[in-house]
Amino acid sequence: MSHSFDAVDEKVAETEFFLQRMVEAENDWFEFRCYLSAFLSAARTITLALQRFQDLPGFADWYASHREELKTDPLARFILETRNDHVHGGPSPVAGGMFYQGKATYRFRELGEFVPNDIVSSCRSHFIALLKIVYDCYVVLGVYIDPQQYYTREHFASLGKTIDHAELEILGWVMTSYIEEGFDEDDRWHELRGCVGECQINHLFNGYLGKVTPQPPIPDRIRDFDSTLEDRGWVFIPAGFDTIEDYMASLREQRDGPPS
Repeated sequence: MSHSFDAVDEKVAETEFFLQRMVEAENDWFEFRCYLSAFLSAARTITLALQRFQDLPGFADWYASHREELKTDPLARFILETRNDHVHGGPSPVAGGMFYQGKATYRFRELGEFVPNDIVSSCRSHFIALLKIVYDCYVVLGVYIDPQQYYTREHFASLGKTIDHAELEILGWVMTSYIEEGFDEDDRWHELRGCVGECQINHLFNGYLGKVTPQPPIPDRIRDFDSTLEDRGWVFIPAGFDTIEDYMASLREQRDGPPS
């Protein structure tokens, strides 16, 4: 693989880090403003990092629809304009806040006709929109950006290659010792994928979206011993919530309205 998607993963993780810190800042006005500024800048770099992969087969058509969605999304436009105004010397994006029983809610300075919800909720919604785009990239273009999807029997067969070619590519030799030990081809593919990288933000995909990147098949001999999501560090509580259940309840309320 000639591209490393780690740069995109890192930008996503960095953006979420600043979102978490905004929540934790609570009633510290200065700290909150600093983390908001960092969030706005980091969020902008996610799509910029994505566009570095524009030479991938199918990328242009895939990204065109997502770019159009961002252009027509009022919140995405507001976040971008707020970021641009702030980094070019404009006043603080924070207009004020409300503090009650140790909890803080901040609001954006108005910029145009669109008035978003409180800052944390707005930033979290924008982050989720960006996260969905990156996730879709892993689904649609996964064989080009994800070693776990690239190094599979199916993908190499489409290239006219075999497990021998893959082992030579990664290890420099064919693992004849595996063959002698009775490993079948699926076993060899599984062992090989343990030598290459993987998506670094599946915990964020799972926490915020409730799903992880497409995973290669697990050989039958180890299926019962496969790692759980928790074992792999993919259980994650989104920013601003105490539990996954609280977060899922908030999503249902956004979709269906408050419970009657």
